[in-house]
This record gives sequence, structure tokens and C-alpha cells, in this order.
Amino acid sequence: MQFVEIYKLKTGGEQEVIARCEIGDGGIVKCLGDKIFVSNLEKEGIFEYSESGRSETKLFPKDGLKFLEQLSYNFKSGYLNASDIKNI
Repeated sequence: MQFVEIYKLKTGGEQEVIARCEIGDGGIVKCLGDKIFVSNLEKEGIFEYSESGRSETKLFPKDGLKFLEQLSYNFKSGYLNASDIKNI
């Protein structure tokens, strides 16, 4: 199973996992964790990035692996970070 963890920086410098997104049956990504954060991912989606930069194309959990791959490009700040895809 493939998944990505999204971390938030806490006071004191530790990172806390606020969401985990994994590919389920049918290739659809399911995110669990902070309800508001997960709701925003599902409603607003994330932008698609390529070598030429950010496109106006938005990806949603229904886009499967492509959505999972793009999480680390969308969340790479000092406050929120997404892991690369991990395998169980």
C-alpha cells in the first residue's frame, strides 16, 4: 500500500502528523486525520506541478496516484510538509 504523511511543525520544533493519505481500492486516495485539513484537501484539491512550474490544473483524491505524488510539491514549507510516497 502506498501512502503519504503530512506533517505540521509544532511549538518546540517537533513535527506532528496531521494527515495520512493512502491509495485504496479502485485507485482512489483516502485521507484521514485533521478534519478541517482533510476537508480542504477534498474540496479545494491541490495544484499540479511539473518541471515548468505550477499549472492551473487541480488534482483531487479521485485522481489517485497522481494526487499522492503531487502532495510533496504542494506542502513543502517550514510549517507544513508532506513526505515522499512510502510503501507498507
